[in-house]
Amino acid sequence: GLLGNPTQIHKDHVSAVMSVAFSPTGQEFVSGSYDRTVRLFGHTAGRSRDVYHARRMQRVFCVDYSQDGRFVLSGSDDTNVRIWKARANERLGPRSARETRSREYGDALKKKFAHMPEIRRIGTRKHLPKQIYKARELERIQQQSERRKRENRRKNSKAPVAGEPQRL
Repeated sequence: GLLGNPTQIHKDHVSAVMSVAFSPTGQEFVSGSYDRTVRLFGHTAGRSRDVYHARRMQRVFCVDYSQDGRFVLSGSDDTNVRIWKARANERLGPRSARETRSREYGDALKKKFAHMPEIRRIGTRKHLPKQIYKARELERIQQQSERRKRENRRKNSKAPVAGEPQRL
């Protein structure tokens, strides 16, 4: 049926997702997870564009957007409600026309040269807690093992073995 086939899979959390909320524009959503992170995704992007975490923040149980879409709120196990900027690099307060033009020009350059490895690295490099790096590495090792196992089955089996697609 229709519900059995997802149209998009959003990855990056390394533990259970506890809460999801769409922005007022509907173009992105925020998710909170047991892995102690808050992640922002574009609705068509498979990976998160921003990740928020704090040293003392525990498991995140609820997330939501402010009405104007400029802020994200998160509630966690440590009994705190945190307010984050929806765009991490956006400055709060009024901006001059020159600053606005400069930011738009920078965004246009990033978009134009997005295929270049140096520019792509700017958007994908994020500082994360050690536990998340270790969990991600363990997940990667398990996926490689599964892939090798499937490949070996396929090579050493007389009957054809069905493969599974990795991504949608």
